[in-house]
Parts: sequence; structure tokens; C-alpha cells
Amino acid sequence: MKSQLNLLVLVFLGLLLSLTACDKTVDVGPNGASLNTDDLIKAIAKRLDGKCVGYQVVVSVNGIQKSSHAYGDARLAQDGNARAMFINDKYNIASCSKTITAAALLRALNAKQKSVNDLMYPYLPTHWKLGDGLKTVTFKQLLTHQSGFVGKTYGSGYDSLKKLVSEGLVDSKKPAKYNNANYALMRFLITTLGDYSVTKISAATTTASSLTALEAKQAQEYADDYIDYCQKYVLGVSGAGMSTLVCKPTDAAPALCYQFPKDNGPGTDFGDMTLTNAERGWTMSSVQMAAFLSTLHFTEKIIPKTLSDMMINDVAGYDSRGQTPNKMGFYAKNGGYPGKYADKVLDGANYGKKYNNGQLETWFFGFDNQVQISFIANSQVLITANSSTAPNGEYASSSILAAFDEWYGSIKK
Repeated sequence: MKSQLNLLVLVFLGLLLSLTACDKTVDVGPNGASLNTDDLIKAIAKRLDGKCVGYQVVVSVNGIQKSSHAYGDARLAQDGNARAMFINDKYNIASCSKTITAAALLRALNAKQKSVNDLMYPYLPTHWKLGDGLKTVTFKQLLTHQSGFVGKTYGSGYDSLKKLVSEGLVDSKKPAKYNNANYALMRFLITTLGDYSVTKISAATTTASSLTALEAKQAQEYADDYIDYCQKYVLGVSGAGMSTLVCKPTDAAPALCYQFPKDNGPGTDFGDMTLTNAERGWTMSSVQMAAFLSTLHFTEKIIPKTLSDMMINDVAGYDSRGQTPNKMGFYAKNGGYPGKYADKVLDGANYGKKYNNGQLETWFFGFDNQVQISFIANSQVLITANSSTAPNGEYASSSILAAFDEWYGSIKK
């Protein structure tokens, strides 16, 4: 009898949760006024439909997914298996992966009762040479792009990061400067903090040839262990099926990115980024992005609220903390890969030519009225820009923020 009662309670709670998710009316307007999240989707769609090859967007409120929309194509005929875009199509989310990595690092630090203000160098590969200033860099300085590497980078692979670390800091004053290497290094820190077993290397007793082989093995171990940690403690606790997400395409005919306007050329999925992960590479849908973002900021399954609030307020794992044109506060993270060479001065004769076979744009948004938006576009977005003068188009973010303001301000005063 008791087991039957428990089953009924579970069924009731599941039904209640389902009804809550289906209810698109939310009291997040001015002074608690009611708004419909489908209207926010409509405001976004009227700005972006027809302006790119395809996109997907999910709106969540108070940690619950409410409304979603997919437009356009996920695969075009020239690549076979042509199909329309769907909100469950997975893409490489580029630098939006950094938010996942920031959450993973904070979770690992919290589990060890370590502070973000602790020094990070003891958690790097032990045989690496540490250049000038490396022993002064804290976890938080990496998280906020104030490490002192400034704009210097050789890439996100093992050898590139080893070289960067050996050469030391560019500026000991550590001005804020976005650098992918700051987050690529975190896969080493997370693995070490997570107590994973990694092949030991002693530079003093290792020959040059064996060092190369051992470092290749280490590189794979650190990359795989970072993925494993995120699967278990960050993504896996965020939603069903998310514990198997990885940093490469896994579908037989994956969703692809293209040029816009369409040029009949092949699309791209940007390939396997396992060995350059942590700063990029997680392959997931907007639904899964939304599940992670809600879990991060509306539960304590990943990290305590004090730490997730710190991410927002100190812009750690995010790009900005700002206001919409109509003064609603928000935090945001952008990711992307360019489709074309777009700098007339630096690119010279390559200007306007293909850089990749397609372009990608991804976003996490969180607003101060508890609304979150997760977004993926699989090409350039062209709204007012001309492709001849702006080969990579314009950010979809301006349209999303304008749509939010229109929606939030739609209440009659």
C-alpha cells in the first residue's frame, strides 16, 4: 500500500512539473506582470527568420524550459540527408564551452575546499617549465582573463600550452584580455583537482623520443579526464542523456554549419576538438544548453549559489554583465567560428574568402527577471548588414536583446 502511495505521489509530481513547463504564462514582467514566453519567441523569430541558414532557441524561466523555436535547415542537399533544423540538433557550441568549464573548475575547487584566489600552478603537469610570473596566477585570474598572458597564444593543444607556460607572463600587471588559453589550461587543473590518475613524467630522466610519446599520452588523458569530470558533475546532473556529451560530433549525419547567403558549398561540423577542449568543443543542442544553464543558476547541483552568483557578478565564465537598451540587466556568453576572412587590413587578398566551410554563433543569456535564453545559429546572420561589406554578418545578440525589450515592454501601462 505504501509503495502504491509513493508511486501515486511521483506520478502527481511528474504531472505537475509537466503542466508547469507547458504553462507559458510567467509573472516576470514589470512589477510582476504576466507575460507569455511564446510571445518572446515570436519577437525573436520575426527578427531572425530568413536572416540565416538556420537557428534554434530555447527560453527558460526560473529554471524551467518554457518555449522554443527552430528555423531553417540543419543540413542542406549538397551534404546528403537534408533536413530542417530542430531544437535537439547538436552543434559544437564553441566558446560557450567556457561557461561549462568555469562551472567544472569551481565545482572541483569547492569539493577540495580550495579558493578561487589560490595559485593555480601546482595543478599543471609537474614536468612543465614555469616561466616568469606563472607562480603568481590564481584560478580567478584565469577565470576572468586576467592571467597576464594578455593576447599571446599558440593554440589550445598540449604542446602549445606547454610553450606558452614556459615563456611566462606577457604583462605582470595582468590587465583583462580575453585569451582562449586561459580556459584551455583548465583541463589540466580540473583533472588534477579531480584526483585522476595521469601518466607521470620526469623531465630529468626521460629521453627526447620517449618524452614525445609520454606527452602525447598525457595530452589524451587530460582531455579525456576533463570530459569525464564534466559528464559526471556538471552536464550529467543537468539533464537526461547529458552524461554522454563529448567534444566532437557523434551523429551519423550531424547537423552542419554553412555560409549565408547560401553558396551551395559543403557544410562543416568543425571536427573533433577533444584535444583542444575546455575552451571550446562541447557538442550539444540548445535544449541541452538551456538545461545546463538552468541547473547552474537555479539549483546547487553543480556549485553553491554563492559561486554561481560570483560567475555572473565577476564575469567568470561569461563575457559581459550589462543592460539591454531598455535597462534590463543581463549576463551573457558568446561562442562562434567565422565563416570568412573579414578583416580588410589584416586579411588582404583573402578578404571575403572562406575561412571555414560554414559559420557558427552561440549564446547563453540570463536576465535579471529570471529569464534565460540559449541560442545556436548555423551560419552568418544578416539583418541590416551586407555580405560584401560584412562577410561574417552581424551578431544575433542585438536582435535577441531587442526582442526581449519588446516583449518585456509589451505590458500596457
